[in-house]
Amino acid sequence: MPEGGAAPEALSVWLEEPRVQRALEWADHVRRWNKEQLYGLVLHGPESDHMAVVAFAVVHEHQSSALLLIKHGLLGSATALMRPSFEAFVRGLWLQWADEQELARFQKGHDTAAPEKMIRRVVQRSGEKRFEHWLDIWEQSQKTMHSYVHHGYQSLIRRSGVIETSSDEVVDLLGFSTSMALYASFEIVELAGKRAPQAEMATRPQWGVQKRLEIVAMMRAVRRVQALGEAVPAPPTFDCWGNA
Repeated sequence: MPEGGAAPEALSVWLEEPRVQRALEWADHVRRWNKEQLYGLVLHGPESDHMAVVAFAVVHEHQSSALLLIKHGLLGSATALMRPSFEAFVRGLWLQWADEQELARFQKGHDTAAPEKMIRRVVQRSGEKRFEHWLDIWEQSQKTMHSYVHHGYQSLIRRSGVIETSSDEVVDLLGFSTSMALYASFEIVELAGKRAPQAEMATRPQWGVQKRLEIVAMMRAVRRVQALGEAVPAPPTFDCWGNA
């Protein structure tokens, strides 16, 4: 370690903070909920929709990885997953609205459009206003996410020991990765409702309503942890059937 660099144990002092522990609890709860409630769903739809679900599953994987990395004090690697998580989510949206020519290029391994262009196409082609705010998020955070991926100054100065990583930053990082995972879950539920197999046509709509309510409740809890820390109650436990 270069002179002045922080020792590994110094980097993870924030792990002892109650608000960080509460954020970790909720992040792990979301990880388990996704696994128990969404994995194994059957969708009957075109390949593009199945690939969209795979992209959203990648967002889940990044969240699980970030959680594990943070528990081990490896913030540099955890923050580097912010942009890939965002881009996987955007690609999952885009795959549902891409035209045949775009999908053909994608299948051949050619580069797709930049996140901003993909979001604009989703907004235009879907006609759904709820996607518009992703443009604002991208414009506000792309430089920061890019810096963390390529380990620019903001990434390295926190690793050097010159600036100590605060518990607030760790909670916000957990909040970002967990929120992205929940947004991905929401889109999976939306697709599951549109692409239900014949045997589940009668029950899938009510299932979707219930899962969306649960996702929104978890989103609110994650935001409250970011604002209030350990004052937010711990997440519910899962029973032997995977229900919270």
